[in-house]
Amino acid sequence: MFQAMKTTIIVSWVFVGLLVGPVQAWAGDREQDEPRLTVSAEGKVNLPPDKAVLSFAVETVGEKLAKVQQENQERMARVLKACQQLKIEPKFIQTTSLNVTPEYPPRPRRSSTGPLEQTIHRIIGYRVVHQVNVEVRNLEIVGQVVDRVLKVGANRFSGISWGLQDQQPAKLTVLQLASSKAQEKANALAQSLKIKLVRIMKVIEGGVSVVAPPVRYRMASAAMAMDGGAEASVSAGELTVRGTVTLEYEISSQ
Repeated sequence: MFQAMKTTIIVSWVFVGLLVGPVQAWAGDREQDEPRLTVSAEGKVNLPPDKAVLSFAVETVGEKLAKVQQENQERMARVLKACQQLKIEPKFIQTTSLNVTPEYPPRPRRSSTGPLEQTIHRIIGYRVVHQVNVEVRNLEIVGQVVDRVLKVGANRFSGISWGLQDQQPAKLTVLQLASSKAQEKANALAQSLKIKLVRIMKVIEGGVSVVAPPVRYRMASAAMAMDGGAEASVSAGELTVRGTVTLEYEISSQ
C-alpha cells in the first residue's frame, strides 16, 4: 500500500508540472507580444576645460650610451625644475615612456660579388627619448609652461590635450538632459498616435563622451620663445560632453 501511495504522489507532481509549464511559457510569450514604443535622445553641454595635459620629450643622440643618457637626464632635470618653479606639483608630472635605441649606419647596397661583412650592421650610436606628460590646472600659464620647458631642455613637443578634473557632474547632467528629451519625445509621439504610455520597460544608457576642441598652438611662437621672443599662443576653447539614453515603453490604446 505504501508503494502505491508513493507512485500516486509522483504522478500527481508530474501532472502539476504539466499544468504549470504551459502557463509560464504562455505568460512569457504574452509579455513579448505587448506593444512597445522605443525612443532615443541625446543630451549635450559645452563647457570650458579646467586642465591641460602637455606632452614633452627630451631626445639626445650620441656615440657613447653613458654620455647620451647623462645628457638626457641633465636636460630632463632642468625641465622638471622649470615645472616646479611654475608651481606644478610633482604628482602632475608623469613619465610616459623612456626609450633607448641603438643607431645604425644606412644599409649599404650589396653587390653580387661583395663580401658578406658589408651587410652586417654595426652600432654607431644611441638615441634616448624621455617622454613626460605635465598636467597644468592653471590654464593661464599653459603657454608659459610650453615656452619654459622648450628653453631649458625639451626638444620635442607632442601637443596639448584639454580636459576636466572631474568629469562626473558633466556626465550626469547630459544623461539627465537626454532622459528628459527622450520622455518628451515619447509623450509627443503618444499624443500624435493616440496611444497611452503604460510604463517604462527598459532604460539603456548609450554612453557618454567628452570631445576636446582642436589644439591651436603656433610652433613659430614656440621657436620665438626659445630665442627670447614672444610667449607661445594657446587657445583652450570649449569641451563638448555628449550622452544618449534610450527608453522602451509598454503602450496601449487610449
